[in-house]
This record gives sequence, structure tokens and C-alpha cells, in this order.
Amino acid sequence: MATRRLTPFVMLEVSSVLSAVASGMTYIVLPWLILEATGSALVAGIVVAIKGLVSFVVYPLAGTLIDNVGRRRIAIIADALVALTAAGFALSVGAWGLSIALTVVISVLGSLLEPPGFTARKSLIVNTAESGQIPLERANGIHEAIRGIGWIAGPAAGSLLIALVGAGNVFWFVAAGYVLSLLCVSLIRVTHTVGGQDDRDEEKGSFIAETVDGFRALAGDRALFILTAFIVILDAVYIPSEEIVLPFYFNERNDPVGLGLVISAMVLGVTVGSLLFEFLSKRMRMSTLIRICTIGSCTILLSMSFFPPVWLFTMIGFLLGLVWGPINPLLSTMIQRRFPARLQGRVFGVQLALFTMAPPVAMPIVGWLVQLYGAQPVYLGLMIATFILGFGVMLLPVLRDLNRSATPTE
Repeated sequence: MATRRLTPFVMLEVSSVLSAVASGMTYIVLPWLILEATGSALVAGIVVAIKGLVSFVVYPLAGTLIDNVGRRRIAIIADALVALTAAGFALSVGAWGLSIALTVVISVLGSLLEPPGFTARKSLIVNTAESGQIPLERANGIHEAIRGIGWIAGPAAGSLLIALVGAGNVFWFVAAGYVLSLLCVSLIRVTHTVGGQDDRDEEKGSFIAETVDGFRALAGDRALFILTAFIVILDAVYIPSEEIVLPFYFNERNDPVGLGLVISAMVLGVTVGSLLFEFLSKRMRMSTLIRICTIGSCTILLSMSFFPPVWLFTMIGFLLGLVWGPINPLLSTMIQRRFPARLQGRVFGVQLALFTMAPPVAMPIVGWLVQLYGAQPVYLGLMIATFILGFGVMLLPVLRDLNRSATPTE
């Protein structure tokens, strides 16, 4: 019987929370910097759109790199490059001051360098869970919850640090987070073997052909592909509201702490919901769980669109995250169980790329609408669209195929 080794999984989760804290800081600080420099929601939308489009291109390529070069190695390299970039940005702001051009550059570099590390850590869940003899449902729930803890701390810390040290200096803390993250990954000792399949035994094709294989594999699983497509559309409607509308609203109120509280409450809810995934997955069918999470979340979003006082906004945000929380570990578990180990990095990369595809298109449009009509009317319109979309897609019978027990085949 193999010896149970928990250290690799623990180190992966420490790395995950550290990188999430650092990334969560930029989630708050970058839109704030743009709005501070320009006062324009449209410009903020354009910058976020550029960042998303770059990520869309990078994610599938990152998945192929992971399957070829190695999950642990890519995580270390990516974190090191992000840390250097963040430190360079902080130095530049200190030396020459803040400029919109410099902010765009750091946004684009972040979208180039963060996806490989994020995808590599997702791919390492299987390896470290196997080493620790942890069920995949539990490992995925813990991983999403741990990352959620980082996203709770990150926006809250970012908003507080803006007030304490200035937005530009926050990037010193971002760099430190990624340095600590890569040190943790470097302590992980696992092979690239999952379920007896060694990734290195596969006959390799060209880099582009292997990347396309990831798209083909996901498209070949009809139920999972439709679920992925739905979340892509949902993100196109919802993500701009979180990255453009809410920062604009709280920036007008000069309340970065309020923004941090609301975003952190959402992520705290997601964290708790992720931990509930293993419990829920044993007691209901996957299609039922997906429908409950989606319809519940869309209903709660409608109540947020009236922009209540910050304390109530924060409570509703927590409930929203709680109801949506099981979805992320559910998606990870399905990829791990429905695809062979040699393809998992690529499928993760393709799915994450698709999730980043639609929001960039919507960002400038939403920014323009906010400039014309204000934050609250635009947010209400987006949430009504989200509600209609959620109910419509959840009625599709093809989602029942997600209930079948699927074992990766070669």
C-alpha cells in the first residue's frame, strides 16, 4: 500500500492562497488606478478588455506547455515572472509616477504571465490529491475554498493598502506574495503520473496541434461543453458588472473599503460553498446541483441590483457566493474524471480561455453605458439579462448527461 503524503497537497494549497491574495490585490488596485488616472469607466472597460483578450490567447497555450514541460515547473516559472513584473511596476511608479500607459502595460503583462501558473496549480490537484490519498471531490472543494480565502484577503488588503501606502506601492506586496507562492511550489515532490498514465509516454505532435486537441476534447463532451458555453455567456453579462460597474459606483462614493468588503463577502461565500461541494455531490445529481446553484445565483443577483446600503450589499454578496460556490470544484472534478491525464492541462487551459473570451467584448460596452446612464441602471439591466439567461439554459435536457459516471479513457 502506498504511503500517504499530505505535504505536496498542503504546499499546493499554501501556494494557491498566496497567489490568490496577490492576484486579488490587483483585482481591486488596477481598476482603481485607471479610474484615478482618467475618471473614465469607458477607459477602465477598454483596459480590462485588452487584459481579457490576452488571457484568452494565453490559456490554451499554457495548458499545452503544462502537458509538455510539467505542471510544477510551469507554476514556478510563471510565479517568478509575475513577481518580477509587479516589482518592476512598483519601481517605475516610484521613479516616474503613475501613467495610464504604464498601467495598461502591467495589466497586459499580468494577463500574459498569471494564466500559466493558475492553470498549472489546477492541474497539480490530481497529483497532490493522489499522493495524499484524498478523494477528488474533497480535494477540489478544498482547493477552491483555499483560493477563495486568498480572494477574500486580497481585495480587502488591496483596498486598505491603497489608503495606507498608495496604489502603486501595493505592487510590492503583490511581488512578495508570488515569491512566497513559488517557494511553496518548489517544495512539492510528485511525479507526473496519474492513474498509471505517464504523460511522457504520449507521442507528441506539434505544439499548435496539441493545443487544438484540447479544444477538440472539450467540444467532444457535449454536456460539459454546453455547460461551459453557458458560463461563458453568463460571464459576459456578469463579469463587467463586477469589474466595471461596482468599482465605478464605489469610486464615485470614494469608498474603496466598501468595494473591498462587498467583493470579499462574495468570495467568502464562494469559499464556504466550495467546501460544501463534496457533501452536496454525494446527496444529489450533478444536473440538479447545477440548476440549484445557477437559478439561485441569478435570483440573488437581481436583489443586488438595487444597490442597498453597504452592510446589506455585503450580506447579499456573501449569499450569492455561497450559492454559486459548488460550481467551480464541480467543473474541475468533471475534467479530472472525464478526460485522461495527458489531456487535462490542455482542457483546463481551453475552458479557462473560453471563460475569459466574452467579458472583454462586453467591457467597453458596459463602460460606455455606465458613462451615459450611471452605475445602478446599467447594473439592473445586466442582472435582468443574467436572470433570463440562467433560467433558459437550465431547462436544457442535455444537462442530464452530466449525471453519468465518466472515467477517463485513453
